Amino acid sequence: MAGKHFMSAALLAAAVAALPATAADTEAGEGQMVVINGTRSPEMQPYRYMLSGLDAFDSQHALAPNAQQVRFRMHTKRKAPAGAIDTLSVRLFGNETDIPLPLAADHSFSLPRNRAAEDDNADVVLNQKKNYYGWMPDVRSAGVPADMRRLGDIRLECRVLIAVAKNYIPFLLRATINTLTLTTDWCSFKDFTLSVHSDRVIASATLVDGARRLELKVDEDGKMYSVPLNDQAYPNDALIEFKFE
Repeated sequence: MAGKHFMSAALLAAAVAALPATAADTEAGEGQMVVINGTRSPEMQPYRYMLSGLDAFDSQHALAPNAQQVRFRMHTKRKAPAGAIDTLSVRLFGNETDIPLPLAADHSFSLPRNRAAEDDNADVVLNQKKNYYGWMPDVRSAGVPADMRRLGDIRLECRVLIAVAKNYIPFLLRATINTLTLTTDWCSFKDFTLSVHSDRVIASATLVDGARRLELKVDEDGKMYSVPLNDQAYPNDALIEFKFE
């Protein structure tokens, strides 16, 4: 059984790592899979692929019923020059399409449903070098304190991310992963751990539900924290508390 779980985790990690425009990095160990919540090449992200993320948000909305929408938040990578995020702009662009996607103060944008842009095979494009930036789905339920995260919101972000990612994975590989994990919902695989980008440097992250507390792994830079999505001891309304540097 452990061998099957390792093979499932390794295949999932390899599939996502191979994508040109989804996961930034992956790390697989025995019985565990880690997927980084961001993108490697966001310069030319097909609009049709991003619509898969919107569809996933709608179909899995019960994970975060008090979240009005999914947004897509941009962040800079280590190689980006200082101030790179300040000059970034995002557009929905095609042969007959040119729609600005304004960035909010948190560098996130909302993606409209536009049938003409879909028919035009438009892309979500940046005005800067693709290697400087990553993106991540951003789901925020009303009533959650600004310095905390809700577990169900992150579970829904995973569904959005994987829905976009699956567009890049060949059918036979998807079928193999479905068979090994016994599910088409890869985010529900028992050993799936999602690494989430933090805008602020964090010293620690703790998953909390009543008296139950679980310390989460934080990377050495304090910019990523790992969330065990399928720990059934913690419901969707469990919160993640942060201590910031």
